[in-house]
Amino acid sequence: MQIEAEVSQEGVLTAKAPDQYRGKSVCIRIEDRDSRASAQRHALSAMLDVIDAADILSRRHQEIVHTLRDFREPR
Repeated sequence: MQIEAEVSQEGVLTAKAPDQYRGKSVCIRIEDRDSRASAQRHALSAMLDVIDAADILSRRHQEIVHTLRDFREPR
């Protein structure tokens, strides 16, 4: 289960847990959103490598990844 949380400038983590977890001990794992996005881009690049090797696309995967980055990361 994934729960969105906020961390204040003082370092206080605030999250609302579903009722089923009230009064129970839970484990929280903190993951930086930027590293997750980078991992997703890496996974997409790996998939496109496989498609590129099958000679399915008319554009190289590097061109598609570059286009995706331009779309998602405005300059």
